[in-house]
Amino acid sequence: MEYVNDKHSPAPCGPYSHAIRSGKMFYTSGQVPFDPVTGKLVGADIAAQTAQTMKNLISVLSSAELSVKNVVKTTVFLANWDDFAGFNTVYAQFMGDHKPARVTVEVSRIAQNALLEMDAVAEFPA
Repeated sequence: MEYVNDKHSPAPCGPYSHAIRSGKMFYTSGQVPFDPVTGKLVGADIAAQTAQTMKNLISVLSSAELSVKNVVKTTVFLANWDDFAGFNTVYAQFMGDHKPARVTVEVSRIAQNALLEMDAVAEFPA
């Protein structure tokens, strides 16, 4: 097992890594719409926050030479289910024609009152 920390992503705000590599699998921690430099929340609406979250997720994947094409599953936590359609629009732009399995749930609160958090499971190529 290998701990992965991406120098281009917001620093973890607790005792955890950005991701773990275990064999051919890569498990990311939850990514939120924080600026990698300031650690502050980016954007006031679901579109801006989803874009920043996806950029952060892609950065963590890239640190292991992976891309969204390697993602097999994502889990999405929305602070408000009414944001589902707006989230989907931006998510689809970043994922392109790749459609991994996904779980999406509404939760009561996310760090710094962000509108979403997302993690991913990816697989290294054979």
